[in-house]
Amino acid sequence: MIHCGSKRFGQTGAAMADHSGKSWTKEQTGQFIKLRGENHHLFTGAKNSATVVWRTVLEKMDQQGKVTPLQAQKKVGQYEKEI
Repeated sequence: MIHCGSKRFGQTGAAMADHSGKSWTKEQTGQFIKLRGENHHLFTGAKNSATVVWRTVLEKMDQQGKVTPLQAQKKVGQYEKEI
């Protein structure tokens, strides 16, 4: 898990859910944050680059088709607000 101050990623009040409404486990959330960090260099700011990277992250997590790239981006935004 990634620690920032007294907050710990993966233990937030807002759980990520897939299209079935099933919330992610702490392990899935931890994997999500890890993959986001490992792919940080691919978020270039170029048009649609983030969508492509989020699809790759979700595919590695076997969540493609269950979670949209926009939902993934919003999930990261939830963490940033808590820091």
